[in-house]
Amino acid sequence: MQNNDTIRFVFIGIDTVTNAPFIGSLNYAGKDAGAYAAAVNSAQRNNISCSAWNTKNYDIHSFNQFLHDEDNINGNLDFFVVDVEPLGQYAYAFTQSFILLYNLETKNVSIQLGNLTWPDSSFLPRAVDINHDLFVVVLGYVGDENIGFTPCAYLMSRSGSNWTVTDTWIYVPLTSTSWQASLTNWDANSYSPKYDLSVCFNDQQSQVLLGVQITNSFLLLNIDKASKKFVLPFQLYSNGKAIGMGKALGWLNSDIAVILVNTYSLNYVWSASKIFTYNMSLNNSLVIKSILPNSQQTLAPEFGPILISTIVTKTGTVIMLDSTGNFYILLPSPPGSYSDTNAKSVSSFLPCVGGSFSSSYDIQPCSLCPQGFTTFGQAGQLSCKPCINGAFCPLGSAFGNISSSSSLLTSLNPARAYPLSPKSTRFDNILMENMFVINSSSAKNCLTISPFFWSLIIISLGAIIAILMIVLKYAVSSPRGKRTHDKLERFFKQTDIIGEGELWIGGIVSFAIVFLCTCAYVFGGTYYQRYPIENLQGSVAFDCSGTLSNAQFTSSLMSIMVPPNEDELRIFELLDAQIFTLYMDFVNTLYTCTDVTLTQIKDKSLPLAFLSCSDGNGSLSLSVLLPSHGIKLQILFVGVNTIGGIRISLEGPSADEENATFEAQYNLVELSFAEAFTFLGCVLTQQPSLTMQLTKVINRTSPLHEEHDKILSAFWLPYISADVNQIFADESEYLYATSSNTIISLSISETPFYVLNTQKPIVDDAELVFTDLLFTITCIEIFAFVFLIFKLLIFPIFKRILVCFGGRPILEKSLTTSNEALEMSFNRF
Repeated sequence: MQNNDTIRFVFIGIDTVTNAPFIGSLNYAGKDAGAYAAAVNSAQRNNISCSAWNTKNYDIHSFNQFLHDEDNINGNLDFFVVDVEPLGQYAYAFTQSFILLYNLETKNVSIQLGNLTWPDSSFLPRAVDINHDLFVVVLGYVGDENIGFTPCAYLMSRSGSNWTVTDTWIYVPLTSTSWQASLTNWDANSYSPKYDLSVCFNDQQSQVLLGVQITNSFLLLNIDKASKKFVLPFQLYSNGKAIGMGKALGWLNSDIAVILVNTYSLNYVWSASKIFTYNMSLNNSLVIKSILPNSQQTLAPEFGPILISTIVTKTGTVIMLDSTGNFYILLPSPPGSYSDTNAKSVSSFLPCVGGSFSSSYDIQPCSLCPQGFTTFGQAGQLSCKPCINGAFCPLGSAFGNISSSSSLLTSLNPARAYPLSPKSTRFDNILMENMFVINSSSAKNCLTISPFFWSLIIISLGAIIAILMIVLKYAVSSPRGKRTHDKLERFFKQTDIIGEGELWIGGIVSFAIVFLCTCAYVFGGTYYQRYPIENLQGSVAFDCSGTLSNAQFTSSLMSIMVPPNEDELRIFELLDAQIFTLYMDFVNTLYTCTDVTLTQIKDKSLPLAFLSCSDGNGSLSLSVLLPSHGIKLQILFVGVNTIGGIRISLEGPSADEENATFEAQYNLVELSFAEAFTFLGCVLTQQPSLTMQLTKVINRTSPLHEEHDKILSAFWLPYISADVNQIFADESEYLYATSSNTIISLSISETPFYVLNTQKPIVDDAELVFTDLLFTITCIEIFAFVFLIFKLLIFPIFKRILVCFGGRPILEKSLTTSNEALEMSFNRF
């Protein structure tokens, strides 16, 4: 295009008759450039007259001095590239043998020999671009068949009709061990599409992009205008071990680059074609802005899927060419919309869906609202607004007023951990621990409720009474004191259960024994009633912890291949007959009931009717009656709307039965399970897969009394296997989404095992009576043992001390008399 807005095509080629290379131009005389562009971009583009393309405006120049031959005597003419400077006055053509400067106004052509221009005469040009400063970058290969060919770029400038190479860039692998280092490109001197290169200037930033698809990479080079040199280091980006990245490239604007990324195997077998846009404005890094095709922009069925070239115009239009010769024009869309690619050959535009926005005029899809922002259900937005405080507002939120504490985001799991048996499951041990142990914890006043503590208090009072009696006997001479002593002695002898009424001191101690035994009986009675744990009432007397129960537990994992006991068979039948209702809630979404289809997956897809479905207030809720416990479901959402969170619930009714034959009660527990999945800063992926596993849990409770029934209760324990890192995607991951629908897969199955929990009483009524009797005897024996210690050890030692130190004969006689009485009592005991 020239300054006078002339529309012109420049072409090059080789005449198949004369084998002479040529260059030429064809002008359009029907409209000027402004009118032509307006017609193309309007509904009247079919009215453009083709008669203005005619031979009167046709010009061609042949160069017989550079005839094409198979031996390449005149250089390799298979590589002949052309470009037109931005002002449209000159066209430049480059081959290995020569360089052409074609004046489009005067039709003059000047020639410069390649061997006088290229620093390496083996240079084979494959791509060229020219910027506004008339810098030219020619990209090609240097080398030969023996050593191989290496990508090489020349930076050139022109003075008049003379060309000068001012700088050179040659591709060098990042490391000597990389897979690119093993490439020789030995046949790059013969045309093959895998060796195609691309180059494009960014005039505003003085940058140039080079695409080297044989190394699956592209690079960004800066240019110093003053020195006319490449600025090192350059930025190189690669896409793994493959071929195809950088097949074609261009600039949407000064910051956004468009890269055609094909994926071919190393033997050049195609597998994918995508167009990436990158934000190149960040130093030493690049950020993927969008990928085409994507969930909003799927390629039309008539176009693709193999893309072989793209062209980016100055106005931001992208023209794509597929392998069958079809083209597609992707026009920029205004803010608040995106370019819709469902049309056959030219895109239209659609408003951004709720939860997304677009603020610029370009070809890219709408961006998702970041976390904490929303469009409040509105479409076609230029920006997102902050959500209200406390709202559930993940990435791509269509609504900003859904409370984070909503019931739709609440999980429910009625199952609880089965209790563990106490440290001791023998009642005699439990009784002794609670009667004779003093817990010093003051937090629960354990000291004040300890029976042993109060027994010591009683013994202490008895010691005071004993001292009083000794005083009355030996220190008080009045008759009244003697009578008081005698009355107390007779009273305590009457209560003596240790010495059988012979020792008054035994009567004092007997009060402690009676108190301790009474506490033991009360403790045993209340402990006995603490069974089963489902019906605990009151508390155990003298229990400091408050957790004692007359129950011991066992849990085991059983294979479903092992047949259950006869009395357990009915509870399994009730579990298998329980009817499940599945509920699914989709939170923060614009999907409605008309967008959803539910199918059951067997050997074929079977439609499954909803039990109910409702939508509104930013959520969609549906329920379905499951035909079986094991099932595979697929929920299809049509459209590109996002889903912020999902909640899966499973419910089933309860049932109760009694069986007199097995003396059993069967209780099927109502199933009420729900689990919510959310991930802040992320949105549900387009193909999440969830697995729900159901485990049978059987609780077997033995009766406390023989005449009572055993109780077998059971329930299903669901577990949903889903990693939120896999079923949710952040903004960078969502860029790779390519489907215009969301498909959720849910598989429900039973685990090959079940859990059997058993509960039995630690002590029954017969054992309780027997243990209390043993405890009473033990208490008497313990105190009798203390008296025995006094007889054999304490009294003899004290007596000897008195003799050695001249003790009083009367006291000595008293001790002897007491010792003899004690001995007689123990002999009798």
